[in-house]
Order: sequence, then C-alpha cells, then structure tokens
Amino acid sequence: MIIRCKQIYTEEGITDGFLVIEEGKFKAIETADKQLTVDIDVSDKRIIPGIIDTHNHGTMGYTVVPELGDINQLIKGFLKGCAAQGVTAVFPTFFPSTIKAVAEFAVIQHDGAKIVGIHSEGPYLSRVGENDIDQPYPKIDMDFVKKMVEDGNGLLKLVAIAPEIEGATEVIHYLVSQGVKVAFAHSDLDYQGTMQSFKEGVSIVTHVSNVMSGIHHRRMGGLGACLLDEDVFCEIICDGLHVNDEMMRLMFKVKPYNKFMMISDNTPIAGAPVGRYDLMVYQTVNVNEEGFCLNDTGALCGSSKPVIYGISHLVNAMDIPLETCVEMASLNPAIVYGLADKKGSIKVNKDADFVIIDDNYNVLQTYSEGRKVYDNQVDANVFNQVFLDMCKVA
Repeated sequence: MIIRCKQIYTEEGITDGFLVIEEGKFKAIETADKQLTVDIDVSDKRIIPGIIDTHNHGTMGYTVVPELGDINQLIKGFLKGCAAQGVTAVFPTFFPSTIKAVAEFAVIQHDGAKIVGIHSEGPYLSRVGENDIDQPYPKIDMDFVKKMVEDGNGLLKLVAIAPEIEGATEVIHYLVSQGVKVAFAHSDLDYQGTMQSFKEGVSIVTHVSNVMSGIHHRRMGGLGACLLDEDVFCEIICDGLHVNDEMMRLMFKVKPYNKFMMISDNTPIAGAPVGRYDLMVYQTVNVNEEGFCLNDTGALCGSSKPVIYGISHLVNAMDIPLETCVEMASLNPAIVYGLADKKGSIKVNKDADFVIIDDNYNVLQTYSEGRKVYDNQVDANVFNQVFLDMCKVA
C-alpha cells in the first residue's frame, strides 16, 4: 500500500512524499520527487503517528461494566471508540477485577486500537479532587496486588498508588520487582514525601497537577516534586480544562517535553452529548458545554475529551508545534513503556500505526499495523447507544 501526503509527521520531521507499507510495517518513506503508483491520495490532509493512550477508563459509551453487556463486546466497542479518536495503542484503565478479561482479549485481532498494556489506577488512592468529598480507601492487601499481576499475564504495565498509605512502600517494591511501573497518584504528600516515593521506585506521575498538593511559594507540594525531579515521567491532560494554559506553559518550561506523556483520562462519557449521566459503578456526572465532566459537588470526574483534542488545543491555543505534540502523544509513551522499537513514530521498519487527520484535527482514518481500523466515512455509529439509553438522566 502506498499513500501520498504532503504532510507526514515522521520521526525525522515533516515529509512531503509517500508512505510505503508492507506486511504491517513502514517499508519506506519516499519524497515527493519519486514516481510511485498511489493507492491512497490524501495530499491535502496530514498523517501523524498513532496515538498511544496509557490512561483511558472508557470512551464512546464503552467501559467494562456488566450492566452494559458482554465483557468481550464492551472491550471490542471500547477499542473501536479509541480508534475513532486516533488511538492505535491503549492501556485500558478499568477496575482491577477486569484485568484478566482484558489480558485475555488482548490477543484477539479486531478492528480497533491494540491493547499494549493494562493500567490500574488504584485501588489504593488517598486524595480526592477539588470540590469532592473524602472517601475511605481500602487497606492494602498484598495477595490482591499479587493477583493483579498474575491476572495481567505480563500485560499489567502501570499501577497508580498514593505512596502515603500504610503498606504502600511494600507494594511499590513488589511491583517494580515484577517489571510493573508505579505511578504517584491521588496523594496528599508534600514535596519531601513525594521525592522519597521516587527514591522508592515510583517513576510515573498520574495526570500531573490534578489530585495532588499544589505549588505555593513557601510549600512546593507534590506538584513541585513532580516537576523538579529530573527522572520521573508525567502524564498530562491537555484539554485546557484539567490544567490551565498558564500552568502548562510553566510546566513545559520547568520540565522538558520528552518527560511528558499526553493522556485522555477518558471515561465512557467521552463522546457523549451535553447532559447528565448515571454511570452506575462510577457515579452520576454532568457534561457541560465546555466539555467538563463534573460530579454533583463540582469535582472533575475524568475527561470527556480525547488526546487528539488535547493536541489541537496545544497547537491552536498555545502555539506548540504539532511535531512536539505527537512526540508527547506517541513517541514518549512508547519509549517509557519499552515499545519504541515497534511503535510511537512513523519510521521505516516500525509498525504502520498512523492517523489521517484534517486541518481541524478530525480523525478521518486510523491504521493499526497497516490495517484500517477506523474510517469516518464507513464507521458512522461508533457511540454505544445502549449506554445512552441506560445512563442518560437529562
């Protein structure tokens, strides 16, 4: 398959030319002066690397909740929804009880994003978001933690934890010994405590800035530690809602772009129209005109915007080059999680994971390992109507 495009965002820069794809790989990237027979001409569009979203609880009305249907069908719908948003590789971030089912489904070929890891945000979390109400957290159970690893069958790549919880250090040491990365998340720790957690083995920051102690000129807080530690990698939600533009500018000045990974933190509400929704095992949430997903106390409850929206926001509102954005959305997570030999950028011999977008950042087509897994001209009804029927309150 040969694709013609004037703006191909490769690892080496923007190329006006051709993508040559064979056996699911980028066989060659040729310049426009070559004479090649084209299968697909999207000269007036842009081709970016497939997005790798390592923090996604659900999208397009899909998540793994038994009330919504068969688990395998829900995972399949979720992955198709991800593909509709330009995601070619994903870490499903469902409940720990679903890890085994997700790991088993990961080996099945399907038309959607590929499961390249599993992320468990919790269950051992402490701090809640602004305007929310404190909730008790479960006591750490090492047998439960070990079962999570066992159920993942090598696919559990990330576990998020509040390091101040009694017994958390043992969990961190165990997970790291098993090749699982540990994230600093939902924590009340101050600067010193956060820095100590990094020494214990925490290497990732869950949605940096959100649900952690902030920066004050006399108290740096957990956020200050996350930004000043040179080794830790930060997830970031770039919708302009979870972190305002001024704070993002500050963060990008303090910490280099290659230490950030764009995430969605989507819930099944992503892609839903404005309204009120009963998410059953989650909670009742409200999606407003701005795109906020809020509970009844006004606290943010995950995100309703995909990573491609965050990319468009960084480019249009903050003048960050698209080349930089796709590195944060694709290459950086590939490097962090050991996938960069195959994924994360458009480069010869890597998997042909890419997205065709227009100038308004609408996803037109998504390809995973050379297979078209989403086409906006064909896949018109991706959102789960069962979810709307069951969950929409008003």
